[in-house]
Amino acid sequence: MGKEYIEESKKFNLSNAKRVLHIGCGSYPITAMKLAEMGHDNIVTIDEDLKALKRANKVLDARNLNGRVKAKHGSGTSYPLEEFDTIIVSGCSVPKKQVLEHVFKNSKPKTKIIVRKTKMDVDSFINNLNPPQNVSIIDKKENYLLPTIYWDSLLIIKK
Repeated sequence: MGKEYIEESKKFNLSNAKRVLHIGCGSYPITAMKLAEMGHDNIVTIDEDLKALKRANKVLDARNLNGRVKAKHGSGTSYPLEEFDTIIVSGCSVPKKQVLEHVFKNSKPKTKIIVRKTKMDVDSFINNLNPPQNVSIIDKKENYLLPTIYWDSLLIIKK
């Protein structure tokens, strides 16, 4: 489980990421755990749901990752972004449009932004995104966990 996140990290060249923010960790912060397994040690993963966050911290404790991964309470629409060079927006992060508006406006230049979106609505999502002039969609990765579980990951760079 989680090979899709490892493949995503390789395709989008996240090996040089120094400070990673993952928005929408849920109860099982697999993105952050996989990044830690790959050698990243400065990861913050956030969620608004306090119950999910409590469970996520238990998972991180059980895997001895609390020193490398910090699970914090926070909203993707207002969390401070200045210190991060890589931001991953999970498919479950809502409201997606407002989260992305916050990320595009408040992340620093040259930030890599990974946006995950269900495959069924990624085309309409891209067409309705209307990113500001200072961000560009660079690449896309299709992910298939099972025939009925799939999503796209978009690599966006803030200029």
